[in-house]
Parts: sequence; structure tokens; C-alpha cells
Amino acid sequence: MKQETRRLPLPPADILTMLVTTAAVFFSLAFGGKLLEGYRLQRHNAALRAEVEARQRQQQELQERRDYVQTPAYVEKVAREQYRWVKAGETLVIPIYRSRPAVEPTPAPAEPTGGITVDQPASHWPEWWNLLAGRVPNS
Repeated sequence: MKQETRRLPLPPADILTMLVTTAAVFFSLAFGGKLLEGYRLQRHNAALRAEVEARQRQQQELQERRDYVQTPAYVEKVAREQYRWVKAGETLVIPIYRSRPAVEPTPAPAEPTGGITVDQPASHWPEWWNLLAGRVPNS
């Protein structure tokens, strides 16, 4: 009887190649994930820096506004415009606007109709209302 040699299902070189390939794919995916995470963090940091700069500008504007509000010129402006105060020796003038009635145009003279007078209603709205409501006009 011959002695049988047992073989592995795959040669050791193929097993080693599969292990190396699997490890390479795993590490490349992990490295790509870290790169993507780093990119997202950089974008987030840039957005936060822009927001900080905007808040600093807003704070500077508010400080300038606070400084202006504390000046005597601003106090005088508010006193004159909102509270209508005046300095000693000045006279406050408040204009009063009165509404004038609208001038009605004079009607044009009626043209002669040859002795026939036509009685027209002032408005056609009652006729429209009767028509839409389904009422029969009185004749």
C-alpha cells in the first residue's frame, strides 16, 4: 500500500495571500474612515471659527452702540424725538394735520333726450344681487 499524502484545501501561499489582502482592505477602510472624519472635523472647525469671528464683530458693534448710547448727544436726541422735551428758552412746535373733506366734482349737465326721461337706478348692485339670489325682479 501506498501511503497517501494529505493535502490542505489551499496551499499555504494562497492562505497567506488571502490574509494579507484581507488585512490590507481592512486597514485601507479604517484609514479612509479616519481621513473622512478628519475632513469633517476640519470643516466643522472652520465653521466654528467663522461663527466666532461673526460673534466678535457683533460684540464690537454692540460695544460701540453701548458707548454711543452713553453719550449726552444720544440722550438729547432721545429726549427731543421720543419724549418731545425742549431746552430752556426753546419752543416746541407740534404740527396738527386736519383732514379736509374731499371735493366732490360737479356733475356734468344732462344732455337733452328729446323730452324722454330715463329713470336709471344709481347702482346695478341690487339687480345683480337679485339675479344671483335667484329672485325674480318685480315688473
